[in-house]
Amino acid sequence: MKKAASFIGGICLVLCFNSLQVLADDPPRLSSDCRENMKIRDVEYNKALMNDIIAGLDLDIDDQNYIEVTDKGLDAANIIYGGKEFDEYYQSLHKQFIVASRGKPTLFVKPSEAYLLYKQPDNTNVAVHLKLSDLKWEVIEKKKKQGNAIKYQLLTCEKDYMKEKKKYYNMD
Repeated sequence: MKKAASFIGGICLVLCFNSLQVLADDPPRLSSDCRENMKIRDVEYNKALMNDIIAGLDLDIDDQNYIEVTDKGLDAANIIYGGKEFDEYYQSLHKQFIVASRGKPTLFVKPSEAYLLYKQPDNTNVAVHLKLSDLKWEVIEKKKKQGNAIKYQLLTCEKDYMKEKKKYYNMD
């Protein structure tokens, strides 16, 4: 009899908690339009960073002579061309992306030559000049110069989402 009472009591608890969970509000979510606008904003922000770096360091980098590659693009190329675990060409480029930066570090490549550009958190513009040797990409020069602060603007939908999220999780 005690087992049956315990079993029935357990079922009642589960049903009570389940019904409370159903009545609870869903957590706030970003709309798909907001996420799309965030992606567009991030691309524009990164372009502004790269333009500041190229102009500030007086680099001769343009769209006709260089191919722009992000860290994800580099990873995708490595997978497409075999995905070797110990690929010196890939590893020598990939390790250059491991930096603290504003926006995304971006690689500008042309045959046998590349520049990795990024802006440090203190707004210092950095250009790492790389040359292709027999087995890997080697750093031949690193330029640094104080750059302009490029403001990262939160979208209204992001601000609203953060307010709603704060309200939702601070409910007691």
